[in-house]
Amino acid sequence: MTANVLRRQRDKLSTHSRRASAGLTLVELLVTLALAAVVMAGLSGVIGTGLQVQARTQLRNDLTQQASFTLQRMASSVRNSRRLLLPLNDNPATNWREHVRQQSVPAATPEGDSTLATAVLAVTLNPTLDLDGDGWSDANNDKDYLDLNNNGSRDSNESERIDEDPWGDNSNDGAPGIIGIDDNGDGGVDDSSATFDFPDDDEDDSYDEEARGQGDDDGDGSVDEDMDRDENGDGAPGIAGVDDDYDGIIDEGDRYDDDEDGQEHEDSYEPVVYYLSGSQLYERLPSLNDVNGDATVDGKDFTESVVAEQVSYFGVERLAGTGAKTVLVELTLELSGADGQKVRLNTRVRLESGL
Repeated sequence: MTANVLRRQRDKLSTHSRRASAGLTLVELLVTLALAAVVMAGLSGVIGTGLQVQARTQLRNDLTQQASFTLQRMASSVRNSRRLLLPLNDNPATNWREHVRQQSVPAATPEGDSTLATAVLAVTLNPTLDLDGDGWSDANNDKDYLDLNNNGSRDSNESERIDEDPWGDNSNDGAPGIIGIDDNGDGGVDDSSATFDFPDDDEDDSYDEEARGQGDDDGDGSVDEDMDRDENGDGAPGIAGVDDDYDGIIDEGDRYDDDEDGQEHEDSYEPVVYYLSGSQLYERLPSLNDVNGDATVDGKDFTESVVAEQVSYFGVERLAGTGAKTVLVELTLELSGADGQKVRLNTRVRLESGL
């Protein structure tokens, strides 16, 4: 009996040993693979979700960076300008707001009788900018200065005279308002029904109806936005009865010589313009060279570049400040990504605050 029992135990041990050395059974293997597949599916879902979140975050960061850069660039242009050209103030004779210019993609319904909602920001060129390094501001077309010491040379205390003698066409581009731009927000570009010898600078169907420093002469809500060749309308060179150029002579020269320097209409505005075309925001800068090949350098010579893409909203609002001559500008820019994300940034900036 004892020998038989020992033999059976040895047989059982031998059988277990053979099974262990044979590895997993088919059923066990299938169960193991099924469990591994479930685990891998769960991991791939987690990894996929993480990658999607990362991609969306990166896209949002890219949109935010682009919008921030563009907004800062526009704000800098306002901060370093002496004159806000566009938007205009509200005109009580129209049923749309001129001081609010907003444009979206797709296009929004225009206000009142306006045929197209367009947004635009336009300021005069930074008067301290000297890109060609000649020692004179790029905005100083005739390279003149206020000769306080009357010694025929520019001293350190004598500043340049900039935009002091524009033509009846204030931007000197041969078009109503700023060439290629809807100035008054009616949906039309370079449009005016006025019959005139000089372009209508505010596209309000009359021309040269403003005099510098006389307030809102034509009652359209804006001041000094469409000045005559005789800027202040006093019939005299410069300011009547004043020695404008400090040369010891009063009111010398032609009535249209606003700075009494012996020249007429030699220092016009150089507009810096931001406008939306499709979903691209363009920046227009005046050029010191003959860009269009007509053998002259004037308001028709400029360069344009895209400063923001994927724009879905661009808004500019002209705000009245606390002071009589204080102007605030509110800028809003929205960019949209391919995945439907939107980034909207907004800022307010004061005209001339950087000068």
